[in-house]
Amino acid sequence: MPSVATHAANQRFVRKLGRAFNKLATPCQFISHSGKPPFDRGVNLQQAQRDDSSEYVVEAVKLAEFLKADGSVNCDDRFELAGQQYVLTQLYETDEITVSFVYIEF
Repeated sequence: MPSVATHAANQRFVRKLGRAFNKLATPCQFISHSGKPPFDRGVNLQQAQRDDSSEYVVEAVKLAEFLKADGSVNCDDRFELAGQQYVLTQLYETDEITVSFVYIEF
């Protein structure tokens, strides 16, 4: 059985990683597909290669990573950077702290 001290240490670590993510993230306006009002949150944009074992044409995909603590993220949600809107199309990866989606220009 995990001890309370271990759980508390893990929670502090997650909060520290969340603060670090927010310092490094680019601010964007997040537009939820569910109709909630747009709000500001951080996004980390990156590029990754698709797994070439299941594709005939290997192409780079654009990924948007969001902090889970800032709210839920779903397919068809959008975000805006510098006047350009992007739409989240497919869940790419998730962990305890962040969620990453493939995005395209809207």
